[in-house]
Amino acid sequence: MKLDFDTNNIRKNSIDLLDCQVDLILRSLEFYCYTYNYIYPRTKKKFESPEAALRLSLIRETYQQILSQYRDSEAQNPVTEHTIDENIEKFKKIA
Repeated sequence: MKLDFDTNNIRKNSIDLLDCQVDLILRSLEFYCYTYNYIYPRTKKKFESPEAALRLSLIRETYQQILSQYRDSEAQNPVTEHTIDENIEKFKKIA
């Protein structure tokens, strides 16, 4: 199995996401991990190659990093009536 992502050239990226986007990403990572563990052809051993183990560890680390940053964001930026009103006005302008 050949890796389809480059581990030699890694850049740090930063993006701002809404709560629903974070939820979507976390669910997608959970589903990918589940699929890779249980729907992957059963004729092969689970961690047959270092690439497969690397892929799963990268997914788990990504999940934990996103979840940790989300929890920090929740603590630092609680939702208040003021921010809800601002967001409603922004969405009305978009629609």
